Formats: sequence, C-alpha cells, structure tokens
Amino acid sequence: MVAVPITIFDSDTIPRDRRAELEAAVVAGGRHLNKLLEGWIVAASDRRKFAVRITSYMEVEISVPFDWDAPAAEVTERVRAVMDD
Repeated sequence: MVAVPITIFDSDTIPRDRRAELEAAVVAGGRHLNKLLEGWIVAASDRRKFAVRITSYMEVEISVPFDWDAPAAEVTERVRAVMDD
C-alpha cells in the first residue's frame, strides 16, 4: 500500500484542465509526511490566484497562495517546504 498523507477533498473551483495536475502536485508535496492531512485547492474569486489549504483536526491549518499560472513543480516544492517548517 502506498502512503498518501494529503488527501484532496475538493478542487471544484479549479478548471478541469488543471485540476488533476494540481492535485497530484499537492499530494507529491506531502508524500514524505507520516500523518494524514486534508487538502483543498481553491480559486480566488477573480481567478487570478488559487490557494492550497491543508488541515488536520485542531493541529494544522495552512494556506499557501499561488499565482494562477504557477507550474505544478512550484506547487509541489512550496507545499513540501511549508510542511517541513
């Protein structure tokens, strides 16, 4: 069985052509963790930015903002960096 510490619960506000790529990037950024976390990928109302929100009941509440055109590699790296802090 493969560990998937960040499970994406919602990304419906992200266009379908980017959704799978961004979900995979967030999961990859948290793959090294040893506890389960919940993730959401949400678009800003003006569609110029989006944020990755990572939570765990009463322990973790992180929001990482990105420009709309951020590449998947940047998302993975920044999620990894935030989770390591």
